[in-house]
Amino acid sequence: MDLNSFESFFNSAYMPHGHCYLWQPHLLWTNVISDILIAAAYFSIPMAIMIYAKQRPDVGRNWVFVLFCSFITLCGLTHLIGVYTVWHGAYGIHGISKAVTAFISMVTAVYLFRLIPSAVAIPTPNQFHGVTARLKRITDEKQALHSQLDQHRVTEFMLDALPTSTLLLDQLLTVSKCNPYFYRELGYDTPDALIGLRLHDIVSLDDPFDSLESISQSLLNQNDYSKEALCHVKDKFGNLIPMEMRLVQEPHDGANLILAVFNNLSSLKRTEQALAESTEQMKRAIGATEDGIWEWNVVDNSVSYSSRLKTMIGKRDDEKVTYDDWFAHIHPDHQGKVQDAIDHHFATKDQYFVEYLGRDNKGEYAWFSAVGNSQFDDHGKALVMSGALRNIHQKKSLELQIAEKNKILNAIYEGASQAIWLLKVEENQTFRVLEYNKFACQRTGVKLDEILGKTLSELRGTVLEAELVDRIEKNYQLCVEVAKPVDYTEMIPFKNKEYWYQTTLYPLKDSKNQVERIVGIAVDITARKFAEKELEDNQRFLQRMIDSAVCGLYLYDLKLHKNTRINKRYTQLLGYTIQELESSNLELCFHESERALVYEHIDEVRASQDGELIPIKYRFRHKEGHWVWCYSVDTVITRDHNGEPELMLGTFVDMTEHTELLLQLQESNAHLEHFAYIASHDLQEPLRKITAFSDSLAQRITPELKDYDDAKFEIERLVDASQRMRIMIQDLLKLSRLHSHELKLQTTNLTLLLEDICEVMSFSIEESGAEIKLENGDLPIELDPSLFLQVLQNLISNSIKFKSPELTPVVQIYASQTGHETVIHYKDNGLGIPKSRRQQIFEPFRRFGTTQEYGSGIGLALCRQIVKLHGGTIKCLQSDDGALFEIILPKEVKE
Repeated sequence: MDLNSFESFFNSAYMPHGHCYLWQPHLLWTNVISDILIAAAYFSIPMAIMIYAKQRPDVGRNWVFVLFCSFITLCGLTHLIGVYTVWHGAYGIHGISKAVTAFISMVTAVYLFRLIPSAVAIPTPNQFHGVTARLKRITDEKQALHSQLDQHRVTEFMLDALPTSTLLLDQLLTVSKCNPYFYRELGYDTPDALIGLRLHDIVSLDDPFDSLESISQSLLNQNDYSKEALCHVKDKFGNLIPMEMRLVQEPHDGANLILAVFNNLSSLKRTEQALAESTEQMKRAIGATEDGIWEWNVVDNSVSYSSRLKTMIGKRDDEKVTYDDWFAHIHPDHQGKVQDAIDHHFATKDQYFVEYLGRDNKGEYAWFSAVGNSQFDDHGKALVMSGALRNIHQKKSLELQIAEKNKILNAIYEGASQAIWLLKVEENQTFRVLEYNKFACQRTGVKLDEILGKTLSELRGTVLEAELVDRIEKNYQLCVEVAKPVDYTEMIPFKNKEYWYQTTLYPLKDSKNQVERIVGIAVDITARKFAEKELEDNQRFLQRMIDSAVCGLYLYDLKLHKNTRINKRYTQLLGYTIQELESSNLELCFHESERALVYEHIDEVRASQDGELIPIKYRFRHKEGHWVWCYSVDTVITRDHNGEPELMLGTFVDMTEHTELLLQLQESNAHLEHFAYIASHDLQEPLRKITAFSDSLAQRITPELKDYDDAKFEIERLVDASQRMRIMIQDLLKLSRLHSHELKLQTTNLTLLLEDICEVMSFSIEESGAEIKLENGDLPIELDPSLFLQVLQNLISNSIKFKSPELTPVVQIYASQTGHETVIHYKDNGLGIPKSRRQQIFEPFRRFGTTQEYGSGIGLALCRQIVKLHGGTIKCLQSDDGALFEIILPKEVKE
């Protein structure tokens, strides 16, 4: 190897770094493990930076993250190569990794110094929150300005729409704005020729003692100022137009604004000229009009009424009628209203007008309108008041009806939960929106001023989507073409949701029978549409569920006497399809011996209440010819308008196998009962002989066995065994007879039953000193007394047999009743029954106790069988002392 050569740079024959540690494990592994951990830390840092950069794409693409990740990764790689050089002398590779790391480090350092100004400019959290707060304040101010701008537009619209000449002046009485009515009245096409002119240039006052200069001075001296004056206004052609001018100055936003309102008086002179001519016409008209004419001298309270007025208030023409006579005909509740109108007229000099209820010529209250005016003296005091009285009862009634209908229609229009709009049909079938109610605005997401008065062409692509406009325009064109109402269903998306509407277009025609307007009404049927879809899904799901049911299902028409629908399971069980059932005689499908039963069953279903389930078991002929035992449950599901049953729903299951097994079981049980009866009966005779001979033998040889304890014990065991055998056979005979026993039900109570038991068991009860307590013994119970006596007798007998040696037997019996059952709890203070034996004690030949205590092991089995025959249950419950039994019996026992 040549030193200082390229080959020597990458040669790994140098002495490993481990020689420097003298291969001492504690030095070597301390450095190796530290380098490995440092490398692992270096490698994890770029991963964290990449995760941050991915979650913050707004800043994560900066080159500083790339440089940092490269620099730290190379640092970790340098440490790993350092670990490699401990055992291998590859110092050239180590040097290259350090050089690359140094280069990237320098680049990163230089780039960081370039980023210092940007990093310093990054706002602190407090600065960021401050900017956010300022931005919110600016946004709020912007919204407020927009709101003021909208109000300004509305105000400007109102001002421009007023049919009154109006000017807006500054403090020097220079015109800054004028409404269209004013410049058009002066013959100008635009307001530009008037803007900037002084009021002196176009207005001259009629009053020689007044001038615009004095008015201007007054405006400067007073903030709140108003002035009325007669003047002449010069029009575009130099003509002077007589007008009435009213100047009003009001402060606004720190400045005084002056509003000038002009009223054209050109027609006033023409009116004066025509007044004389009309006076005579008026006199002639008074005689022909239906209004009553009156004049009232306010000073001396004298009145002059026309003949028509006297007739209107129920007075004769030749009768002298005073002011008080007229006032008296006014309804008392309206007299104050009329007087207030007169006082208001005198105070304001406005035209007197009032509507009131008053008695007419028929003596009935009707609506009247009184209108008039007064002549006033120089001091403003009324001298003479003249006017007319009109009977407006019919008109008023009509107005009230119209007002009420308008109120209702307006409430319906604005408050309806359906879209209502009005379109005008223009030339080339262009449609302009004239009306658009609130609901329509809400559902299309537009404001009223954005759509009102605009054509569909103007709305396309701006307010409304082009595709939507094209679609509804076709419907409008169709309505115009057919000139008839058009109904259709449409879907309009709104806020990423589908809304369905039932839309109706009503054409309104002109005198030429051409459609000039279209009224549109769209009813929201989204809920109905989704409900229909959900109903359709539910129907499919229900059909699948019905077809998948384990039982057959059919719908039977009680009037047509045939099945109208069956499910798949019906066909699987009986082989028929609905078409085959419709073409066959259903009556012949039932077994001949059970057809009468089926007819009775159908009559019973007809007479049943809604929801009542009526069961029946019958045989039905399979399509292949064999008989199938069916167990059906039927109920009425629909009735006609007279309440007669129409349709019967039935479900059934195949009981063929179950029925055959049940018949076999019944036959087997009959044989077993017969065998048990014969066996127990035939065993009685030899057992009586065994018992008699054993008793006789015991009596004769007992004196001889005084000294033979074993023989004496064996004789006693023989006698006891024969007695137990006798009891067991008797109980077995009782148990076998229970299966064929017919219940003889009658209503009794526990008090009567216990009286019989105490009489039968009097010796055992007295001998043991047992105490029997009964609560609610008078509750009526329907049962077979002879059988239930055995239940209570066996329980009391067991309580006495298995009593506690230290205690006197105490039996507690208490009864309670619920809506459908009677519950009897039986408890004693005896030895009790272990938890592991509580279920076993009801099985035959299960005994609990010692062999010294008599018992066949069948007593509790008899109890359970007797209770079961009554449709009830008996079980042993947990008790801290003694035994506790619960007997549940139905109130109505089915025989």
